[in-house]
Amino acid sequence: MNNNTLTLTSDNRIQSIDILRGILIILMALDHVRDYFLTGAFAFSPTDPEKTYGALFITRFITHICAPGFVWLAGVSAFIYFSKNGLKKSSAFLISRGFILIVLEFTLIKLAWYFNLDYSNIALLVIWALGLSMILLGLTSWLKQQTIFIIGIVIIIGHNLLDTFTADDLGMNSLLWHILHQEGMVALTNNFRVMVLYPILPMYGLICLGYGMGSLFTEDTKEERSKLFKRLSLLLLLSFITIRLVNAYGDPNPWVFNQHSIRTLFSFFNVTKYPMSLDYILITLSIIFYLLSKVETSTNKRTQYLSLFGKVSMFFYIIHIFMIHIIAIGLYVLLNFNSIELSTIPIGIMEITNVHGYSLWFVYIVWLVVLIIVYPLCKKYRQLKLKHPNSFLKFI
Repeated sequence: MNNNTLTLTSDNRIQSIDILRGILIILMALDHVRDYFLTGAFAFSPTDPEKTYGALFITRFITHICAPGFVWLAGVSAFIYFSKNGLKKSSAFLISRGFILIVLEFTLIKLAWYFNLDYSNIALLVIWALGLSMILLGLTSWLKQQTIFIIGIVIIIGHNLLDTFTADDLGMNSLLWHILHQEGMVALTNNFRVMVLYPILPMYGLICLGYGMGSLFTEDTKEERSKLFKRLSLLLLLSFITIRLVNAYGDPNPWVFNQHSIRTLFSFFNVTKYPMSLDYILITLSIIFYLLSKVETSTNKRTQYLSLFGKVSMFFYIIHIFMIHIIAIGLYVLLNFNSIELSTIPIGIMEITNVHGYSLWFVYIVWLVVLIIVYPLCKKYRQLKLKHPNSFLKFI
């Protein structure tokens, strides 16, 4: 590998990847603030064409890029790690980090979301799916890079062929099919339920796609990558528009005409996230590749802030959920101090959303406050990681 072609920071990291990851993590924070603070956050889908409004639709739609972006970047980073460390070490690292992410999902991250460790209900969320995707990539990384890339393409393009099948139709174990392709709740016993939000098949396709494209960051220069990703962004956008207009394949929820043109537009862009449909992946990767083409040649103070967030994205993820949750409860107590009892204070996310709520503008204010508070913590954590490069911190 020729390191002279890489856009490296002083700590030997590729700057554009960190900046893009930083953009994704702060947008994810916006989505999570909306979950805790928006009036009626769970009353309806914010992309429901019949119920949403422009600002809310855009707020939710732009955060759609976060999950696929993180998974794709995980694949890119996995190949870069492989190119530096070889197959055996990179495979072991992917598998071990994947297991660590799964453990974090069921412990620290669960605690951050719910403020309890009740395991009668388990939610398989994005960090679990990312961890499992890493494990699967680690187990299949002995294949040639081109083969892994083709596997990713085939899964992304073809997995919607499975939309017509359900676990009941196939006579399969219900939980297994949900983990693979079908979002939903599975009751394993009367007192134990599993909620699968991110089925693994399209996630594994994305991480394979990223791995297959990883050599772009070890062979091409930043100028070449910028031009290439701009062209890829346009290609994916045109592919999305074409497939979506046909309205026959690519998403289980076809778009429909509405007497109001804006609601027709909402319907057109209301693509399925759980599991990530082909249409969803095309439009989100189009946005991601366009952003990447811009940050490849961008160096200013704003990008330095974003780069820091990207370097400690998992730490940011964990700490920001705790912070948002605490602020939501604290604000409720402050505004209702004279009329509440300790036993009536809402703790869980659904309880909080059901008893209070604020405007979308207030959501943005809280989001900015959270970013301001989190920044110095991320800076301290980054310094700690640099002092202990071979510690457990390298996994977080």
